[in-house]
Parts: sequence; structure tokens; C-alpha cells
Amino acid sequence: MPTSLGEFKQGIMKEYNLVNQMVFKVGVTEQKVSVFEDKIIIVAKHKRIPVLEIIDEANSNLTEIVDKILIGKSKELLSSAIAKQFGLNVHLILKDYDPKKEVSGTLIITDKNFHEYGW
Repeated sequence: MPTSLGEFKQGIMKEYNLVNQMVFKVGVTEQKVSVFEDKIIIVAKHKRIPVLEIIDEANSNLTEIVDKILIGKSKELLSSAIAKQFGLNVHLILKDYDPKKEVSGTLIITDKNFHEYGW
């Protein structure tokens, strides 16, 4: 476990970016992590995958389906990364992405209250 809240946030940012690179083949351009109690909130700026823009022009319903699949996979990988890197059990990850603004919001609820670490 990291020794400070800042170190923990940096680790979360790193894992989040790595997951995005694995799933979307591109990292985030900006991100902010907030931590309180047993919750982690990540707000990130993402570049839209160019092929999804093309698919969206042809069939927006298909784009929604593909987005849901990609978001589902990223949540699964992020949950595993958090468990492996920080030893935390993830109870729930909620994630949404606005393709027009290229911004995502992610809420992660874990099994530990971060105040227990004395940060």
C-alpha cells in the first residue's frame, strides 16, 4: 500500500491510464482523482477513438453498444488492477463517457475506508 494519499492517487492515475491504453489503445489526456471514505472518483479527458466517430455517423445505436462493451472491459481490468496493485477489493465501479465532450466519470467503491491508512 502507498505511504501517502498523494502516492495512492498517483498510483490510481497510472493504473487508470494503463487500462485505457490496453482497451482503447490511447491514454487519457487529463485526469483528476479524488478519494474519500471508501470511494475513488476519477474524472478524465479522453480522445475519442477515430473509428467510433465513423461508426457513429453510420449507426449511433451500434456505437452505443460498442461503447458499453469497451466500458465494461475497462471496468473489469481496472477492478483487477486495483486489487493487484493496492490489495483492495472493489465492490462496484460505475463509469460513464460523454463522447461529445470527451470526458468520463468513474466512481470506484472499495472495501476499505482510506482514513484507516492515516492519510
